[in-house]
Amino acid sequence: MKAIIVDDEPIERKALRKIIESRFPDLEIAAEAANGKMAVELAEKHKPQLMTVDIKMPGMNGIEAIQKIRKKLPHTQFIMVTAYESFDYAKEAMKLGVREYLLKPSTQDETSAAIHRVFQSIVEEQERESLFSESTAVVLENILLKILQHELQDEPINTLQRLYPRMVNAYITVMKGEGDLLAEPIIELLNELSPSPFIAVPHGSQMVVLFISEKQDPSDDALLLAKKLMSSSFEKWRIGIGTPYTQMNKIRRSYEEALYTVMQLKMQGSSRYALFSDNGPTCEIPFDNLIAAIFNNQPFEASAMLGMLMNQGRTADLYIELKEQLIHEGVESANLQFPQTRQAWDELIHGLCQMIQDAKRAKDPVSLAKKYIDEHSHEPLSLEQVAEMVGLSPTYFTKLFKEETNVTFIEFLTEVRLNKAVTLLNKNKYSLKEICFMVGYKDPNYFSRVFKKQFLLSPKQYVREKALNQHRRGWAAP
Repeated sequence: MKAIIVDDEPIERKALRKIIESRFPDLEIAAEAANGKMAVELAEKHKPQLMTVDIKMPGMNGIEAIQKIRKKLPHTQFIMVTAYESFDYAKEAMKLGVREYLLKPSTQDETSAAIHRVFQSIVEEQERESLFSESTAVVLENILLKILQHELQDEPINTLQRLYPRMVNAYITVMKGEGDLLAEPIIELLNELSPSPFIAVPHGSQMVVLFISEKQDPSDDALLLAKKLMSSSFEKWRIGIGTPYTQMNKIRRSYEEALYTVMQLKMQGSSRYALFSDNGPTCEIPFDNLIAAIFNNQPFEASAMLGMLMNQGRTADLYIELKEQLIHEGVESANLQFPQTRQAWDELIHGLCQMIQDAKRAKDPVSLAKKYIDEHSHEPLSLEQVAEMVGLSPTYFTKLFKEETNVTFIEFLTEVRLNKAVTLLNKNKYSLKEICFMVGYKDPNYFSRVFKKQFLLSPKQYVREKALNQHRRGWAAP
């Protein structure tokens, strides 16, 4: 916490500095000022939380200085110091929100007590602001998640309007990159560049940002921000900007528009950011695109296209084509029923994505092999045996397994067996010999050598090290 001492008498500044430095180690004296003009300049430079200000100074007096500082630093707290016991001064000071009023000469204890009271009030205010900021962030993130999940009710809308009373409209931007989603640097950059308040949450492989705008048309702000983001660190990303809506219960549509715009940018391969436009042929969404998104396990993209199709009244045709495609691909669809609501459609899309991925894994020879190895690792297993089980030649299975897992069949089997051995060792229920046989090895000495090669400790050393660590933790516990 920073403080500035303002007094035209050097001896008074020196005495006050001594009290603060000896009794308030958490209070840093950022500067000293000998007059009101200097106090205003130093306050603007250092932005202190606390200032002690003498009233009678040459040129600009303390009251005038506080009035000017208050305009730019409304949260700075002041202790007024004066040799004049005047009610008029005290009254002016109170109007400016001055917390303490010290008469010269005051004792060290009186000065220290006044500083302590103001210091404590600043600390308490900072804690309240921090708590409010953290809890507000959680509330806002929950509101955005409810928008994305079609669960936005009147209460969160009212909360948003209470927090942002000057809000004219809101819109959603979707950022989607080609690599891993790194939320923290994106949010830091948005904090630095965004002209509007925003709520940002990672949503699958996307960063979804809800902007709160005080303008009737925030399009220019949105495009300029997208351009700045692209020129900063996200040149490989695509940014879609949805339409601003004044009715918050329609804001989900802005998300669908933004995500649809991202998909259009990817297909066109030209621009990296754009506003949503419902003019032109690009808005006619082929059913094949949505169905492909479902089969490629892209539920959010499919959901965005669904929103556009619902707005165009094309869901009945979509349902027929989707069901025909599921039958053609051999995916179980006998129990499917036409969804009557938007939420039911979203549940159907997510359910189908999961079902299709499960079906693909069931047909994938490497996934089948890994599952079989995990379930039968305690048995004698050979590469030829597993290759035959998945219906491949040993040579092709060896090549395919290495390409998809980056390890050989033996390395994978060894890793599975040793991980199970560690689990059994941690239970302290079995002897090393029993564990050796339980995980699929027939020779305890060979098991020990393989274990040591993997973990740099023999099974016996692992058990001793584990016991020693537990003993140390026991001693360290209060």
